[in-house]
Amino acid sequence: MSQHVEVGIGAGPTRRRSLGFFAVCLGNFVIMLDTNIVNLAVPHIQESLGGSFSGLLWVVNGYTLAVAALILCGGAIGDRLGNDRAYRFGVLGFAVTSLLCGLAPGLELLIGFRLLQGVAAALLLPALLGLIPHLFADPAARSRAVAIWGSTGAAALAAGPLISGLFIDTLGWRAIFGVNVPICVGIYLLARRTITDIPRGPRRPIDGWGQVLAIAALGALAFALMEGPSYGWTSPLILAAGALVVLAVPAFVVVQARSAHPLVPPRLFSDRRFTVAAVNGLVFQFVFFGTLFLLAIYLQTVHRTSALVAGLQLLPITIATALAPPLLTSRLMIERGLSVPVYLAALVGVPGFLLMLLCDATSPYWVLGAAMALQGLWSGLALPPTASLAVVSPPPGLTGTGSGVFNASRQLGGVLGVAVLGGIMSSADSVVTGMHIGMVICAVGVGVGVIALLVRYATVPASAG
Repeated sequence: MSQHVEVGIGAGPTRRRSLGFFAVCLGNFVIMLDTNIVNLAVPHIQESLGGSFSGLLWVVNGYTLAVAALILCGGAIGDRLGNDRAYRFGVLGFAVTSLLCGLAPGLELLIGFRLLQGVAAALLLPALLGLIPHLFADPAARSRAVAIWGSTGAAALAAGPLISGLFIDTLGWRAIFGVNVPICVGIYLLARRTITDIPRGPRRPIDGWGQVLAIAALGALAFALMEGPSYGWTSPLILAAGALVVLAVPAFVVVQARSAHPLVPPRLFSDRRFTVAAVNGLVFQFVFFGTLFLLAIYLQTVHRTSALVAGLQLLPITIATALAPPLLTSRLMIERGLSVPVYLAALVGVPGFLLMLLCDATSPYWVLGAAMALQGLWSGLALPPTASLAVVSPPPGLTGTGSGVFNASRQLGGVLGVAVLGGIMSSADSVVTGMHIGMVICAVGVGVGVIALLVRYATVPASAG
């Protein structure tokens, strides 16, 4: 990182601050790696531990569900403790729970440990994004940092299928969790030496009722979506879960409006750019992680590939996702604002998902590869502008909370994407039919998300705020 970049932390040499930002990027890498690394393991976990398709959905979604439900509280804790301390605690928790996942003797315990892993990530994720405004005071430098942050997550997505496939085919599916442990230990040691003296926010009480209602709403929604195909959509249990969602969501809104210390402060949305960023973060994650889940099942069940071969075949989407932010998106954001990358994302994304309608059990790989390359380019163009809005929009003192809300919306999108598209695939006449329906839904989601972002904010420069 160049010597002239203005940073928000005044003490310490530039090298130390650069290493601190490297620790932030590593944290993002390991979180995104664990989100992506499980997809290819689903058939192997079922073969080893048994269980229904809905149970396997819980293995994939349990982690992201816990993050979505608790990340708001994690952001508030980060504001109170200081994001540097919250970050270190989250990394240690992630290492321990990853080890437990790798040692789980049964499917139920694996689901439980995945939930605990999500709890650690809920503390870690808002802290690492909340550190960026403290590390980079200059808006242009901050925009570059956000793009680099996004590219590290994208690099994890690129590495995830390869690491997963290699470990599954050589060491078994349990190794995909063990890989997190040495990475997290290294992150902790680096962060402890380089990220210090981050100011703490006000020590406001935690909104307990708001947190309970958030857990109830998200948990009931996830249960209804993932278990609906198994129990039946009109079964009393699924109807009760739906009723709980209907009651908990408005109750949460009322509690937040009346609470002296709300989990989601209403003034966080005083800048409408933040609202748009949160909504589009949900849409992005729904499409992206739902797509990765469908592709992992499609390749291994329809084309009968091994886990490693499936990981290799997923490279067009993951490499394009990783390379677009540093090579293309960051430059467009700085020189042209948000409008150009957002327009390009729509132009390549919608055709990329619709091209999947040509893929079936006998289609040549080049059709699938071209579709995935366009999808990866869409994700690499779409996420950095959205994340930039989320970083620059929160009021002073609420960077951690704002990061928590933005990432909660993203994690919720991931839960919904896997649950909805996975449910469609399991209920369809065939995997191919389910995949086709899911890709049409993703194309619509890309169009809706881009339109929402462009309606008012297409000309907002990335350095605004």
